[in-house]
Amino acid sequence: MTILQSRHSNKLTMESLIDKAPMVTEAYDTSTPAFRDYLQEIVTWFDREVGDYASIDAEARAVSPAGRALGFRIALKIAESHRILRTITEPVTITLLNPVYKETARMQRREDHPHGEDSIRVKMNALRHLETLNTKLSCRFIVIDDGCPDASGDLARSILSKDFSESVESGKARVYSLSEVIDASDPDLPPGVTHKNGANRSVKGGAVLFGMRKALSDTTVTGQHIIIDNDADLSIHPGQIGLLIEPILLGRAEAVAGSRRETDSAALIGGSRNARGVLFIQIWQHLLPQLSGQISDTNRAFKAFTASGLQQIIDRIAVYTFPYQIELLQACISEGVQLEKRGIAYVDSEAASTQQGDAITETYLHQIHQIAEIARRYETIDPSDALLLFLESIGEEEWQQIEDAPPERIEGLLDSA
Repeated sequence: MTILQSRHSNKLTMESLIDKAPMVTEAYDTSTPAFRDYLQEIVTWFDREVGDYASIDAEARAVSPAGRALGFRIALKIAESHRILRTITEPVTITLLNPVYKETARMQRREDHPHGEDSIRVKMNALRHLETLNTKLSCRFIVIDDGCPDASGDLARSILSKDFSESVESGKARVYSLSEVIDASDPDLPPGVTHKNGANRSVKGGAVLFGMRKALSDTTVTGQHIIIDNDADLSIHPGQIGLLIEPILLGRAEAVAGSRRETDSAALIGGSRNARGVLFIQIWQHLLPQLSGQISDTNRAFKAFTASGLQQIIDRIAVYTFPYQIELLQACISEGVQLEKRGIAYVDSEAASTQQGDAITETYLHQIHQIAEIARRYETIDPSDALLLFLESIGEEEWQQIEDAPPERIEGLLDSA
């Protein structure tokens, strides 16, 4: 068979694999038995393919620009992640952080709750599988309950104790309650973080930063330690960890931001989140121009940091709500920590989100005020910038009027001043 014939045959095989991919319409769909079986088929096919990941994914995008290839491309990313992890030659420890707040629905099985994703078991099983790919790889899992009124941490602890008791006993799987460690004055607490009724409460950020500090203080880690920020749902399949950390393994970066907005990203993003976030994105890009020139997707919680890189910036992070993710990246730029981005597969998990409608836990204006404060602390913009001063001056009522009739460009905000 000639090279041309081989490529034609590979394309036909790929098209047939795209056609048989399970339908993916929500994050849960990548955890089903049907998808697991399909993933194994793709891994086996990819391992014997002559083409590399980039060329195969580009071909898939060309074959199916409208999104028909989503299931195939997600599986392909995981297959490439597996290939990367098999190349590790020195000990590597990965710690995956999993903050939880009102996540009892997603932690349940789908047969027990309409929004169930079985998220704890899926992530633990995925980490265990990654360890089977390379004896040099060790994976750890830290759950941090961010003051959840529904006791998400207790449910996570129960699941881990029942189904992964060896990991719990060895310390590879741990659950912390932020409210409990605040009461106990844990030395790894972020400075000044308070309970939910306090002035410096955590909205995800304090929980993640505590988890990061706890991971950094772990003296039992062997080899290179990579700490990964993650969401509580299954929007990003943890099998992609190899993709995320490859720039670190190659020595090119100390921090890597997973991105839904790259050419090779495979993303299914809910329309409601997209619409309400456009103005917010324009604002942070104006306030943090260095960061916007390097990273387009700051708020996705799938970021990897070497322990040494994270140690360089952790003491600078003062935001404990959602913009902590933005501050982590800005701190990397300001402190000279090598930062890269990596296209990932992402499937939204909107049904049980705490950031929609009456369930929203943090207003956009409060986040904007915190980003303005980040801009001032890191000196990313002229302190007399007119838009900066305007945004700092407005209240929730004025912001609501802006949200109701947002301008096409952020410069239009000043017209209402």
